[in-house]
Amino acid sequence: MGIIFFSLVAYIIMNEIKGNSLKWAMGIGFVCLVLLIGVSRIIMKVHFPTDILAGFALGTAYSLILFKLYKFLGSRYFE
Repeated sequence: MGIIFFSLVAYIIMNEIKGNSLKWAMGIGFVCLVLLIGVSRIIMKVHFPTDILAGFALGTAYSLILFKLYKFLGSRYFE
């Protein structure tokens, strides 16, 4: 859930930012945040590393679908 939420927040914010360097900083910051969440789940022994990798893969796939849907519907409903 973390990767889906934070990737969507980053995507929406990055669409509004004009500066290229600020977009890179925002993207790197959100990627680090998501990776730290995954590592913390392993350290706390809540999940196995394979669980985290599967969650990252599914979350990334779901986020990419939502990005495409936002692009497709954005011009109709969000503006």
